Amino acid sequence: MAHNIGDKIKEIRKAKNLSQEQVAEKIGIDRAQYSRVETAKSKPTLTTLEKIAEALEVDIIEFFKEDGNYDINSYKQSLVEKVKMIDQLDENMQQSIFSFVDVAIANKRYKDFFTQEATTR
Repeated sequence: MAHNIGDKIKEIRKAKNLSQEQVAEKIGIDRAQYSRVETAKSKPTLTTLEKIAEALEVDIIEFFKEDGNYDINSYKQSLVEKVKMIDQLDENMQQSIFSFVDVAIANKRYKDFFTQEATTR
């Protein structure tokens, strides 16, 4: 039973009788880097997940399934669909969206940090 995306990727890879080296070569990274994805020592980008899915000949959503059922709720599934749509946009539009998201995340982190600091004093 897979517990994270890396476990699920490994499970699918083994079911297809592929080595880490074979998958890594197909997606253009070295085996050590690919191994870090499977062992959850590295968080893969969406692009890397898509390349792995293509190399394994599965839909990327398979990485989020557990025992044949989706391991994500409908909100998260909607989010995955939005990310897929963003991936279809041209590179400039993607960069604009990612920049906006990065700023929003940074603002949230700063707010959380300062809120925590204010409550601990």
